[in-house]
Amino acid sequence: MVAPLQRFVQNTLLRPFRSEEPRPPPPPPQPTAGPTPKPVDSFEQPKAARPTPSPSPGPSPTPPAAPQPLTPLSTDPTNPTPEMVVRPSKNFNDRPAGQDIDSIVLHHTADPSDESSLETLTGKPTSVMGWLESKYKDLTGRGDVSSHYLIGKDGTIYQLVGDEKRAWHAGEGSLPGKPGDVNDRSIGIEIVNEGDGKDGYTEAQYKALEQLVPYLAKRYDVPGDNLVGHKDITDKKQDPSPNFDFDRIRRATEAKN
Repeated sequence: MVAPLQRFVQNTLLRPFRSEEPRPPPPPPQPTAGPTPKPVDSFEQPKAARPTPSPSPGPSPTPPAAPQPLTPLSTDPTNPTPEMVVRPSKNFNDRPAGQDIDSIVLHHTADPSDESSLETLTGKPTSVMGWLESKYKDLTGRGDVSSHYLIGKDGTIYQLVGDEKRAWHAGEGSLPGKPGDVNDRSIGIEIVNEGDGKDGYTEAQYKALEQLVPYLAKRYDVPGDNLVGHKDITDKKQDPSPNFDFDRIRRATEAKN
């Protein structure tokens, strides 16, 4: 009887007056163990990272072909064609049918610049000034000019017009005892020079002329008397200027022919 009564008093009558004991916090979650790492052999070298392959380069662009010689190369082993740079001119026309080449005329450009001289003689301006000069010629009716060859200050031989074509370099004039237009029968060679008698002709230019003039004279059987300056065929011109050593070129030509 006593035990049931005690339980009733404790569980029913005294329960509201007892403080409720705090519950212990739940235990923290234990980390899940991962797989056991594979033991590494101390002698095994680490694998290097695989390099990223470089993209394979595409084919190189094909450079533009160099202009072909305007005149067939010489086939005479004793008289090879000198090395030259081709810069085609648009200023030329055909020689009269059956006309032989029998003379060579030397000029100075009255211009100290290779590039400016090329613009004038090819009729293909590459600068603003060259373009303006071309337009000025069109407006004033001044004739275009050209030559078969140009000798640069550094001795470069430029071929502008094929030998068999008629270049426009001599203008009015005639060879002694040979009536007719000199352009019809001659090859014209311009030499880059101011033409004032003070601008000197370079050693490289003389050496280039010592190759080119004898070669042309032999190839076309040009008589020595027909190697002339522009001033020799007209009294209106003074080229080549007085400081040009013409005798040096004559001697080189005579020695080869």
